[in-house]
Amino acid sequence: MSLRAELIGEAVSEPSFAVLLPSGWEAHTPDLASVDERVDAAVAALPVASRGAALAALRETVASARAEAARAEVIRVFSPSHVGEDEAIPVSLVASWLVAPAGATASDLGSTMVQRYGARPLDERGTILKWSAAKTSTIEGAEVRTAGHGYLVRVPDEKKRALVFRSTILHSVDGTEIAGDGIDAMELVCDAIVASVRWRRRD
Repeated sequence: MSLRAELIGEAVSEPSFAVLLPSGWEAHTPDLASVDERVDAAVAALPVASRGAALAALRETVASARAEAARAEVIRVFSPSHVGEDEAIPVSLVASWLVAPAGATASDLGSTMVQRYGARPLDERGTILKWSAAKTSTIEGAEVRTAGHGYLVRVPDEKKRALVFRSTILHSVDGTEIAGDGIDAMELVCDAIVASVRWRRRD
């Protein structure tokens, strides 16, 4: 599997960082302009009976992501771009900034994730916290389950700001499930992308 670096540039005093993306993954701007066609392509790989509910579920997810991007500091959306029909698993990874409220620090944000969501360290140094973000909802009368995780990354030399990633993986639609090994593989890919974060030193 080949890897390539995706540099997220610095803007208005925000820190800049790079992540390694596996072959077949792309970074998108927060407006998600290129995501709709990828949603259609991913749904086309599912069984015919599940496509209607899956399409509705994914479009709702994209709409929610757009709304979140409009009100939050979402900076990038990562998703697969080129996969074969037998490999298509709808998955996305969203990166955003999270700033601690007045009187709190980024460390306090991490403590909140541990207490509220049972977050655990992803890396040996404990600079990345990971927690489950699975969700079950009903869309057009069909039960839709998504797997996924949240990740909080400490920013070096920043007391107030943290980098947050959220992965969303379609797990099942109306009883039709994505293979468990596919879900596990996508989780590992998202873990690896988050773990690859490297910060650019400020001058």
